[in-house]
Parts: sequence; C-alpha cells; structure tokens
Amino acid sequence: MADSPETQDRRNLTQLIIGGIIVVVVLAFVFANTRKVKVGYVVGDHETRLIYVLIVTLAIGILLGWLLGRRTRKN
Repeated sequence: MADSPETQDRRNLTQLIIGGIIVVVVLAFVFANTRKVKVGYVVGDHETRLIYVLIVTLAIGILLGWLLGRRTRKN
C-alpha cells in the first residue's frame, strides 16, 4: 500500500529535522575536541588534532553506511 503524499512529506520533514540535529551535535562535539592527540598506525605514530580524527572517522562511517545501504537495496 502506497503512503499518501502528506505522510511522505511528514516522513521527509522528520528525517530532515533529525539529520539536522545530528549534524549540530556532531559539529559541537568536534569543535569541543580540538586538542592534539597521538594516533597510532600500524607502521608508526603521528600527533594530530582530535578534530581531524573525528572528521575522518565520521566520513568513513558515512561512506560505509552508504555503501552497505546500497548493497542491501540491490538484493
């Protein structure tokens, strides 16, 4: 059974609001963590700001979620 246009609009608005809240919380968390940290790699260590570690981790998570979501929808 197909959803009515009003139901679909309400769902889209809810997703947009939740997405916006998540972005604001993530940005607040990232900007509150600007100190330098030591990051250990397989071949060595490097000191970098925690904000960059969080941004890269967030980007990797979004990319993996998108890729896994695409794979699930194709099956």
